[in-house]
Amino acid sequence: MSSSKFEPNDDIFDFVIKKANGIKGLVDTNLEIIPNQCIQPKEQRLDKSQIDNQESIPIIDLSNFDDLNVEKSIQEAASKWGFFQIINHGIPTEVLEDLKDAAHKFFELPAEEKVKYRKEKLSPGESVFMFWSAIGEKDEKVLEWRDGIKHGCNPQNDSNLWPPQTR
Repeated sequence: MSSSKFEPNDDIFDFVIKKANGIKGLVDTNLEIIPNQCIQPKEQRLDKSQIDNQESIPIIDLSNFDDLNVEKSIQEAASKWGFFQIINHGIPTEVLEDLKDAAHKFFELPAEEKVKYRKEKLSPGESVFMFWSAIGEKDEKVLEWRDGIKHGCNPQNDSNLWPPQTR
């Protein structure tokens, strides 16, 4: 867990992003008030009156991946919902569990360790690892409640570049 402490007059972008405490680090400080930079303006929030409670999260079956309806289903789910569940993808449950475990271990690292992997973007040929936090696009004014890691794979064995917790 991060040892950093966020104080109300600290620069939140510096604390969360540059020092790599992430949103998790901010939450771990037991904030009593959500910083303004983390509050989405009302006009950008989801309008709950537009939600149909009869619908559920789309489930997309990849067992017939070449079917054009699969592509259409993904596009529709992504544009309407922003997410979906995929079934019959062929990835063993153990692999998915190992992936979640590795992510949890990474996000539990101290900020001083995570900052080693913080990058604005990957260079060409550098598809290995990147840690980012809170902001999806540079011009966003509101911090999203998320931290992320990206593992790429190179045909050569580049796992030695990954943090030991995620190998």
